Amino acid sequence: MNPVMHESTIKQKRNIAPLSMFWLWLVAISAQAQLPTPVDPSSGAPNGNYLAFMQGWSGDAIDYIALVISGAGFLWIGWILLSKFNEARSSNDPDWGSVGLTAVIAGVLLAIVSFFLNEAVGII
Repeated sequence: MNPVMHESTIKQKRNIAPLSMFWLWLVAISAQAQLPTPVDPSSGAPNGNYLAFMQGWSGDAIDYIALVISGAGFLWIGWILLSKFNEARSSNDPDWGSVGLTAVIAGVLLAIVSFFLNEAVGII
């Protein structure tokens, strides 16, 4: 087999490059034409007042961050309780009191953290 490319293959590759650049340009133009319009935050913002717009969105972001922290705490406590349950189940002398105590302390801690996050969200 001859490793040298045929002349017709080279011409085909030269013709494909401008065509692919044209399609790339068309895709870029259509992507720019479909840019989304900014959505007002939940607190509302007057038209053209960018400071109120950013303050509203930072308040919404804080709400979402507090929600993520609460969700992560719930999952973390669930993981701790599952591991404590499996530890008690697999041992020869299970200590079910420690599982219950862990559940009560974790539930109270989660309620306190959720309360403080709710208060912090109300400040802003």
